[in-house]
Amino acid sequence: MTNGELDKKIEFIIDQQAQFTADIQVMREVYAADTKLVKEQIQKVGAAVITVVGLVGKLSETQERTDARMAESQARTDIRFAELAEAQARTEERLNIFINVVERQLGGNGTKRSEDRS
Repeated sequence: MTNGELDKKIEFIIDQQAQFTADIQVMREVYAADTKLVKEQIQKVGAAVITVVGLVGKLSETQERTDARMAESQARTDIRFAELAEAQARTEERLNIFINVVERQLGGNGTKRSEDRS
């Protein structure tokens, strides 16, 4: 091998090494940029998760308050229905008494009394 051939091979190897070094530098820069982007995305996802968890917590609290109000409202409604049923029973009883009085006043005329109707 002559000196000229050796110089060409050495120059080729040096050029290849320079290209290899440049490629590695580009890859490092891309890696650094990708790492920065991934970190930013992770932070955004973390913030989104925190927001969602907060919203779920608020929804849960609201649902609990709504459930409690609904239970209270149902209890009040149940009490009012019971009171209404009692009042209706008293009204029916008084109406039957009134009908009996009217029937007695009219003499009954052989008709069945209201006590038998109940």
